[in-house]
Amino acid sequence: MARTDTASGEIFEPRTVFDRIDIASDTQICLPFVMDLQERRVIWADLGLTSAPRWNNVGNNLSGISLMLRALVHTPRPDLETLFDLHVRSRGERVASAQHAQAVFAPDQGVTPFDTDLIRSLFL
Repeated sequence: MARTDTASGEIFEPRTVFDRIDIASDTQICLPFVMDLQERRVIWADLGLTSAPRWNNVGNNLSGISLMLRALVHTPRPDLETLFDLHVRSRGERVASAQHAQAVFAPDQGVTPFDTDLIRSLFL
């Protein structure tokens, strides 16, 4: 929810939510992302587990969760520049100017880093 002051005490108002994740998973446990508080970053996980442990908490599932987190954190992932470069090399050719391009990948025009839904649907 968008708030001018985090300690404002305002009640929950769904219309003020501007960034959300809809979880649609046919699983008993879903881990959409991990928040690394030390590094101040979010790691997209998109994990769904098909069986539920007896007690659903981190303490009782530490070995499995630890393995998944290590894999998520230490698996190399391409940055957007690498992803778009692979797209250009596999589907077309790089041109000298945006006027001659069929698709533009830039911070301020064409496909931008903020077009997350478009990037996920077309380029991943």
